[in-house]
Amino acid sequence: MVSPAVFHVISTELLIGSFAVSTLGTLICSAFSILPGLSLRLKSRFGSTLDSAAYFAAIFGMFTIPAAIITGYTTSESMNSLGAMSVNKMLLSGLCIGFWSSLISGRRMCGSRLWEHRGLAALQGGIAIAGFGTVVLLGSLGGQLGRGESALDLLPFKFVMDVAPAIGLEQAIGLLLLSMVIFVVSLKLIHRPVISSLPKQ
Repeated sequence: MVSPAVFHVISTELLIGSFAVSTLGTLICSAFSILPGLSLRLKSRFGSTLDSAAYFAAIFGMFTIPAAIITGYTTSESMNSLGAMSVNKMLLSGLCIGFWSSLISGRRMCGSRLWEHRGLAALQGGIAIAGFGTVVLLGSLGGQLGRGESALDLLPFKFVMDVAPAIGLEQAIGLLLLSMVIFVVSLKLIHRPVISSLPKQ
């Protein structure tokens, strides 16, 4: 019988690969927009292809996140390793979903014209870096849980992963209210045209 760890490896490989493609494509498109000195020939030949690849890779990666979370939980449960690092993985999973959802939402609302504006292009690139950073942290936590080592061991400083953040009831309620306010504001702005109100840069 195939163990849950095998399915977790498959889902995480798909997740990391798709988000790596999306991050690379987004950063190159951002570089084309931020640095006008780059070859216009390269931008005209590869810009739209990279944009589409980054967009659809991010969407595919979002579909693999639930599978990675579920298989990761079952794997941790079977290994009796539910603890602080598993809690951190759950928190980072939510953060990862937030970053990549915002990247997809921004691209969907603005369309391919997003890359015509340096500010939006820089923001999109920053979100991609932050999102992929959470993916790397999640993978490192998984390696620490499964093998007792991770890529973060290469860093010159110790990265604490075995301590879960403590949060009180007041802070939890405050964060809940803040998230509700942000959600309502987002719903109010979702139908507002983004690109048409910005001057072309």
